Amino acid sequence: MALSTQVKESINQAANNLRDALAFAARSEHPVVISTLTDLLVRIESVESIEDIMRQMDDKAKNPGSKPPFFMG
Repeated sequence: MALSTQVKESINQAANNLRDALAFAARSEHPVVISTLTDLLVRIESVESIEDIMRQMDDKAKNPGSKPPFFMG
């Protein structure tokens, strides 16, 4: 199942807010805060990619004889 539009929009808003927080933190916060914000941003931005991978795995499980969409042979 693909991510809904509402979830994608919420993820994008969260990523934008974290970018803003990271920009402010870079000026005055302790490095561990900057590192944590960066980690959160990376994780949030990877949700859609992870969902795509999981969907491909589910499709493969349902159709074990089919070739993956990236197959070049």
